[in-house]
Amino acid sequence: MQVQGGKIHNLTIGSTENNIKKSADSKIEFKDFLNKAVYSVSDMEKKSDEMNLKFISGEVDNIHEVMIATQKADIAIQTFTEVKSKIMDAYKEIMRIQI
Repeated sequence: MQVQGGKIHNLTIGSTENNIKKSADSKIEFKDFLNKAVYSVSDMEKKSDEMNLKFISGEVDNIHEVMIATQKADIAIQTFTEVKSKIMDAYKEIMRIQI
């Protein structure tokens, strides 16, 4: 992430391999999208835990990197939790529809 003139450039959350790229021909199933999102959040949480352990053991001296990894994981978890709640609300609403 670079900050230049008050603008943030190249901000990514999660690994770039887990990012989904959709071409005009391909279709992404919803379950695959959610599955990749879960794994991405899990990977970020594992990286955060790993960074914390390295900091505690003295392998990493830069507290800023540790805090950034922790905050990225926290934001990803919060976002995923909110998305899950919205999906459940939508499902419940659909189930209430009478045919």
